[in-house]
Amino acid sequence: MKKVYFTALTIASMILSGCASDSSSSTRDDSNDNAATSTTITVERGPILKATVVDTNGQRAEESGAGEYTFASLPVYPIIAVGGVIDIDRDGVVSIGDVVNDLNFTTTAGSVITIATTLASNPATKAELERIASDLNLSVADIIGKTPSDSKEIEAISNIAYRYIKDNNITDLTDSTDQKLIELNITREVHAEYQVYIEDETHDFQENEKVLMDSLVVNNPSSVDYLDNDAEVSSELEDIAREEESIDLNDIKNHLTTLKHEYEVEYGDLDYEDDGDDIFHSQGVSCASCHGIAGATNLAVAKSEEDNDDEDGEENEDGENIFTSGATIFTSLNAVNSDASKAASNYSLRLVLESGAVTSYRIGRGTGNVNATFNAGITKYTTEVLDARGSVVNRSNLNSHDSSRFDCNRCHTSEGVDGAPGRVVSFSYTTPVVPTDTNSTDTNTTVAKSFVNDILPILNTNCKSCHGSSGNFSITTSATEYVGVTPFVNTADAQASKLLEKASGTVFHGGNRVLSTTSTEYITIREWISEGALDN
Repeated sequence: MKKVYFTALTIASMILSGCASDSSSSTRDDSNDNAATSTTITVERGPILKATVVDTNGQRAEESGAGEYTFASLPVYPIIAVGGVIDIDRDGVVSIGDVVNDLNFTTTAGSVITIATTLASNPATKAELERIASDLNLSVADIIGKTPSDSKEIEAISNIAYRYIKDNNITDLTDSTDQKLIELNITREVHAEYQVYIEDETHDFQENEKVLMDSLVVNNPSSVDYLDNDAEVSSELEDIAREEESIDLNDIKNHLTTLKHEYEVEYGDLDYEDDGDDIFHSQGVSCASCHGIAGATNLAVAKSEEDNDDEDGEENEDGENIFTSGATIFTSLNAVNSDASKAASNYSLRLVLESGAVTSYRIGRGTGNVNATFNAGITKYTTEVLDARGSVVNRSNLNSHDSSRFDCNRCHTSEGVDGAPGRVVSFSYTTPVVPTDTNSTDTNTTVAKSFVNDILPILNTNCKSCHGSSGNFSITTSATEYVGVTPFVNTADAQASKLLEKASGTVFHGGNRVLSTTSTEYITIREWISEGALDN
């Protein structure tokens, strides 16, 4: 029998930045009183039988057949699937030709556990998966909701990643410093694999998986462990039974709790999602009014208060999340308090200190809200806004903030106080500054974007071929070029301007996408709109 021994492939938990994940559980059984609480999870590499499926609290799911496992009550994510057998022939039982599963899989949302959800659950592999998913037009819902047998795209990711893991002898993806993880770049291989699938009219997922397993054995005879005969099948079943009896659910629970914490430090709180009631959480309101911001938080006191409940058994707000600094990131400089529609989901903040050290914020409760806890001693710093990929999209003036400004929403109101221009926003903007001294050489002086010199050339290059002197707006005749464009701008919320939404393809546009949201042209138009869309 061909043997291989891998240590557990346990993965930290996710939020897609950004991808915004839907962690509401899927209820498959609506025929009885347990319908509102029971949750069925499908575990698939092919269907994995005889696995141990456990949530973060140690609740264990019962196997219900064909790779499905049901929790009696709503599980707490992340969920992990340990061991079992890959049902290669899909007969629903452990049999000759099936493969022993020596990897662990996990998910932080939804009702499936696959290679894709596992990669998405690990900060070390999340960015690479996001690139692949974007290239294949996969949504977050696809990644956390589809199995390889549901989707050729997910199948391609699953098969190539599985081969990569085996070929490189990756045994533990929880170590984000593992060079093999840092070098994980399987995009090209996934595209090639997917292309084969879509060109093959007789493509069969089950047969393809068998071919994959066979090819692994040809290239590396110790890469998979088949069940070879009846005696061995019986022996494997006994081994599985013994292994299940020896599993310490408390160890799994503690490990998942640790991984969840490590993920949340970097990517945000899994217990709060960007949907439902949690969209509305005091956006723009002074965070200190509830969360006790005081320049520096005593973590021991914070933990003690966090454990205290009120008389109804609910956590107190200020005990739930005491932190040093908090803010709301908006898509509009003048958004009003608690306007969730203007909150910028999946953006975060970081402080760049005078020393060059960086303190990162986490995505906290409610869309657009972020927070951080750090030690005392921070003096001057620059604040930067980051998108879901970690790119800086906006920043404050150099070292313009100090410890008196840890409660960001106190100054960043809808109108702005104490020198703040308005809200903390998810885009770069400039405010025209006119020097009082005509001889000034102030390098911080900025000049407003010009419609004639900056904007019109972009429109002529990218839009003129379709719009010409007719259509939605005209950019060819001097009598209509400005008047024709301005109905499609929104100076209160530049990114919501139809001019930008259509050009970037974020809303339907017959001409498809003509500008990337990260392009210089897009940013230039956005800044011109933010400055008032002047006819200059």
